[in-house]
Amino acid sequence: MRKNHSLEHATVNVLEERYGRPLRIGGLAYSDGFSLSGPDLPPAYEVLDAAREALYRMKNGEIHLAIHPRCGTSMAAANLIFSLAFILVLVFYSHLSILNILAAFLLANMLAIPFGRTLQRFFTTYKDVGDLRIVDILGRDYTFGFPFEIFLNPNRTYFVRTEIESKRFRYLV
Repeated sequence: MRKNHSLEHATVNVLEERYGRPLRIGGLAYSDGFSLSGPDLPPAYEVLDAAREALYRMKNGEIHLAIHPRCGTSMAAANLIFSLAFILVLVFYSHLSILNILAAFLLANMLAIPFGRTLQRFFTTYKDVGDLRIVDILGRDYTFGFPFEIFLNPNRTYFVRTEIESKRFRYLV
C-alpha cells in the first residue's frame, strides 16, 4: 500500500508539472492500486500516461516524486502539532487566551509541512517501486471496491490498478 501511495503522489506531481499549477485532486492508496478524484482531474488517458511516467521516473531515481506537500499526512501532522501545542499551553499557562491559541495554531502551520514530509518519507510512502507494475485504469462508472466514493464524490474518479511483479516473472521476461 505504501508503494501505491508513493505512486499516487508521483502521479499527482507529474500532472501538476504538466499543467503548471496545483490541481484540486485527492487520492487514496489501496493494496491493489490507487484512486484519484477531483474537479481538476484530466481525462483517463492523461492520468494513465502520467502514472506510467511517474513510475518510470521513480524507478530511475526520482524518488522525491513520492512526497507531496498537500498529502493528508501533512494535514494530520498539523492537527497533531496543534493538539500538542494546545495541551502544552493549557499545562503551562493558568489561563486560556486567544493569543495562546493563535500561537499554537501558527506553530502547527509552520511545522506541519516539514513534519508531514518526514512522516511521508519514513512511514506512509515507500520509495522503492522497482517491482510495481501498472495494470490498467478504471473510470468512475466501474465498481472497484470503494463505492462510497462514487456516491459522495460527484467529480471525475479513476482507479489505477497496480500489481507487484513476482521475482519469477521478472526473470522470465
